[in-house]
Order: sequence, then structure tokens, then C-alpha cells
Amino acid sequence: MSKRLTKSELSQRRVLDAAARIFRDNGYVGTTMRAIADAADMKAGSIYYYYKSKDELIAAMLDMGINMVMQTVTDSLEKLGEDASGRDRIECAVNAHLTAIIEHGDYTLATRRVFGQVPETIRQRNLLLRDRYAIVWKDILEVARGRGELRPEADITLARLFILGALNWTAEWFNPKGRTIDEVAHEFATILCNGLFDENLSARILETVATHSSSA
Repeated sequence: MSKRLTKSELSQRRVLDAAARIFRDNGYVGTTMRAIADAADMKAGSIYYYYKSKDELIAAMLDMGINMVMQTVTDSLEKLGEDASGRDRIECAVNAHLTAIIEHGDYTLATRRVFGQVPETIRQRNLLLRDRYAIVWKDILEVARGRGELRPEADITLARLFILGALNWTAEWFNPKGRTIDEVAHEFATILCNGLFDENLSARILETVATHSSSA
């Protein structure tokens, strides 16, 4: 059962949600605390009760974005159980990640827009959270390799960077009127686990080429 938020926590979340929308549209420099207060339906001075400055607010928004994704993925994996196959765990994590970044799209898009604009101290703080989330994926892939489900020579770091880069970009193009999140997640997982090429078909093509070459 999810935790019931207090009135103060709900107000704080309203501020963060409003901030995500405004930062998404206006960037770091173009956003003011007054604009966020207006979007959150608050008096201009009230927002300072929760966040003393724009930098403090954007740091909280960036942290909220990655924490929501990480929590969604870890909760989903926990429900799946430790006995699940590597493939099932990858598909589960892909689905959970996509669900989080689409459902909280304002945070996702705001982060993409402002991350390179914020002060270095804020960026470094958020990178620590990203590193914690990277460990979740590292563990998924290493367990799968340990069970013999991945190629032993597979580069886990490159695989993780590839997966997360592809998933995060989904927020830019996902259309809820098209494929569902479940369908996109399943297709991503299939591509990741099976690759794009049919190994049997590739072998047959090579055999045909070799046959024609030898008879030429």
C-alpha cells in the first residue's frame, strides 16, 4: 500500500510537478520562481517555504525524476522474484522504466532540457543518484551473464549505456495513441535479447554465398 502523503507533502509535490512543466518549456535560465508559483496555484512568496531558491528547487526536481524511475523499476523487479530468468528481468525493468518516464514525462523532458544548464554542483549531486540506478541495471545484466544467458564476452557497461539511452529517448517520440507501453517494452526486450538478425537466416545466406563462390 502506498504511503499517504501529508498536506505539506502534497503541496510540495504540486510545486515540483509545476516546476517540471515550467523547466520543460522554458529551460533553466528562462524559469522564475514566480512562474512556478503561478503554475502551482500558489502565492509567489509561499513557494519559498518549500524551496529557498531556484537552484534548490531544480535540484529537488532532478532528484525526484530519477528517484521515481529507480523506485518503479526496483519495485517491479522485487515483485517478479529472484528466480525469474534474465530475459524476464530485462523485460520487466524495460517495462517499468518506460512506464515511469512516460507517466512522469514532464520530469523526463525537463531533465533532458536543463541538465546541461544547471550549476555543476547540482549536476554532480544528481549524477550520484544516476550511478545508483546504473547499479540496478548492472546487477540485472551481470546476473544474467552469470547464469549463462548472455554472451560471456558481452560488455555490460556498453550494454547498460545503450539500453538506458534508447529507453530515455522514448519520451521524445512515444505516442499513447499508437503502441502501448507494454508492446514497446516487449519489442525493446526482444531486440535486446534476440538481436535484430535471425542467426539461422544469416547462416543460410552465408552458406548460399559460399556455394555460389565455389561454383563460379
